[in-house]
Amino acid sequence: MMLKWAAAAGLSAILLSGCSLLDQANDTLTYANDISGFLDETQQFASDIPALLENAASNPSLMEDAQGQLENMQQEIDQVQQMEAPVIAEGVHEKLLDYSAQLESGLNEVNSKIENGTLDPAALLENTELLKTVQELQELRNNIEKLGQ
Repeated sequence: MMLKWAAAAGLSAILLSGCSLLDQANDTLTYANDISGFLDETQQFASDIPALLENAASNPSLMEDAQGQLENMQQEIDQVQQMEAPVIAEGVHEKLLDYSAQLESGLNEVNSKIENGTLDPAALLENTELLKTVQELQELRNNIEKLGQ
């Protein structure tokens, strides 16, 4: 009888540890998918915002759209900064947080220039810091995609 209890306890321990591994794998996959979505958003933002700001400079009614894009990107950054990374992704997540802070700083600078009326859209294209940060974020994609495999 004691042997049956020991076998049942051992089997339960194995099953529970298997569930934990499955949960970790699911968390990692969810994290990788969420971050890939964020990276897609940053890539789209980097493609759209220069032209939108340039058009807004000559057509002030479009400035609201540009500010909306900046606000949406800020919300995306806020969500990423609130995420908890699985243990396996902590190194990548730290880099992601660094880049998202740089991106946030660039967004704040652009917003400030819009509010002050000093935004020069052509200078934005020359201001490689904002767009460079987006590119660096895209380079993280390979590491994040490996997490999802």
